[in-house]
Amino acid sequence: MINNYENRISGASPFKPEFEDYINQNPGRGSLKVQVSAANRSFPVKNVFVDVALVQNGMRYSIYHDVTDSSGIVNEIVLPSCPAADNNSPETAGKSNTTYLVSVYHPAFEEIVDFPVTIQDRIETILPVALEPLTDGTEG
Repeated sequence: MINNYENRISGASPFKPEFEDYINQNPGRGSLKVQVSAANRSFPVKNVFVDVALVQNGMRYSIYHDVTDSSGIVNEIVLPSCPAADNNSPETAGKSNTTYLVSVYHPAFEEIVDFPVTIQDRIETILPVALEPLTDGTEG
């Protein structure tokens, strides 16, 4: 299946004006799919809060958030990335990664904070997340 990201990106930027330099430096677009499960990835977990952030000029900015569906998925998060051509050049290959921080929260599970995820132009990145249940400190 071929994804046509150019058709999904239209209209005004959802980013605040202070991200104009970031958008200009990352003109490509990639997507992120987050799949959240528990019990050794046996069961999807719904209603998990998923937050995507970036670090710019030493500050952490939350730029996207959503809640997983009944399949434990947040799908088609379109994010700025370096152009695909930068990945093909030996001079820019090590500098062409665009990294975001993904955090997941659910009251019944241990939270995961600022897990780094690399997004590349015209590629869907799938992030599987396995949650561990919270324990109350007693053994049974």
